[in-house]
Amino acid sequence: MDRSNQESPDPRTGAQQAHGRTPREGAAAEQPPPFRHEPYLDGLFTYCLSVLCDHDTATDALAEVLAVAERHPGRCPDEGYRRAWLYALARWACVRRMTEQRRGRPGAHSARRTPEHAGAERAPGAHRSQGSHRSPDVYAYQRTELARLAWPEAAGTTPEQREALELAVRHRLGVPELAAVLGTPPATARELLAGAACEVERTRAALAAVETGGCPSVSRLTDEGQLLLSTALRAELVRHVDNCPRCRRAAERAGAAAPWPGSCGIDAALPLVQAPRAAVHAAMQRTGRGRRPAVPRFNRTGFPTDPRDRAARRDRLRARAVTTTVVATVVAAPLLALWAAYRGAPDTGEPAGAESGISASDSDIPPHRDGRPMRAYENAGAGLAARTPGFPAGTPGPGRDVSVQVISAGPSAAPDGPGAPGRLTVAAAPYGGTTVLTLTASGGAPVDWQLRSDAPWLRASRTAGTLAPGESVTLHVTVDPGTEPAGPWPARVAVDPGGAVVAIRGRGRPTPT
Repeated sequence: MDRSNQESPDPRTGAQQAHGRTPREGAAAEQPPPFRHEPYLDGLFTYCLSVLCDHDTATDALAEVLAVAERHPGRCPDEGYRRAWLYALARWACVRRMTEQRRGRPGAHSARRTPEHAGAERAPGAHRSQGSHRSPDVYAYQRTELARLAWPEAAGTTPEQREALELAVRHRLGVPELAAVLGTPPATARELLAGAACEVERTRAALAAVETGGCPSVSRLTDEGQLLLSTALRAELVRHVDNCPRCRRAAERAGAAAPWPGSCGIDAALPLVQAPRAAVHAAMQRTGRGRRPAVPRFNRTGFPTDPRDRAARRDRLRARAVTTTVVATVVAAPLLALWAAYRGAPDTGEPAGAESGISASDSDIPPHRDGRPMRAYENAGAGLAARTPGFPAGTPGPGRDVSVQVISAGPSAAPDGPGAPGRLTVAAAPYGGTTVLTLTASGGAPVDWQLRSDAPWLRASRTAGTLAPGESVTLHVTVDPGTEPAGPWPARVAVDPGGAVVAIRGRGRPTPT
């Protein structure tokens, strides 16, 4: 690993003392035994520190990575991919720690903790001596190391793009290695880097316009040259450069000699942080003496799988079981309706006097709310936040459950054929506070579908579209907590054409006590 950009630590507050060691402890552990993966040590520690933002937690994560690598050397697929394999282990260790902290388990580590509070909570077995309180000089040195990881030009990238940029630019991983670390195809990794490069170049153009100092609006935005580029300020600067002729010309002059945006790699010299080798060696010894160490689940190529993907797979299997039951109910709905009509009873178990299902001719169900169609609930995510593939960001957790029932399956199915009209099959399943609708088109013609609802607090990922015969689409109906009524509530979602109706019931916002 290239370490030409690293700065030598201050001898008074070096790497050993920067992790809470007294001078005597630092002298005793000054010469740890050599590490098997010594060339990659600084890069791995820098990656863990950039994700976890805490020196002690990053040290423990690096120790866990080295311990797993020593226990499972045969998992490395090839010597040419050893560096990528180690970075994949570091990514697994960081995600696992953040997941534990989010779930509130014992031994969790905060992923975004200030240095003053970094040593307050430790995992079982992660012992610190009574005299390991760090001095203000150590705190200042740690803040300086974290500041060296800042990259203002990448302020406009998404968390996924930023992670790919860090691995490709700061750690010099090639596209095949990056794809192996992220667990994506090389083409996807290449597209991710190209999009990130475009955002970095837009930020550079905005900063070039700021440096000219000829626009009073830019001076007001940057507080007379005191520029601390955040994501919000970067968005304002880029928007201003796009709209201001003077700043746009300055940005064009600055980028006239540059290649086409996104067509080449990003040339930036980003430093690494020196790993505290004595502290890492001590953490490895504590890991060996403590509880049973965690071991990742490896895929067929020998790389660790993302813990979030395993949780998502369990959720998909659980949702598939619920969906199977609901589909069976939809298939049996016409027979139940015929039996109920023959007996003179209400359809599908609805109590007498209850409202009937929504039909396509109902005019009292607004397809829009305040002139706007239903939309997906928005949420701004962060870095490596836990996610569930297939569900939108911000999906409410299991604490906000809803119950779902298809109360009208629409008209009976017509025979398939080239000239047969298109028809729509609706399946519904709950997932925490989200209702998952699956629309499947059949017949001999495309189907133009549309969602309508009588509840203004429901939001849908999509409200209309067209499906070719045999195609299907999965929709997510979520609850807007800002407009959700207090107490239990019922709601209905109609799917046209066909008049299928899905009944949704929720707990509602807790009533104030």
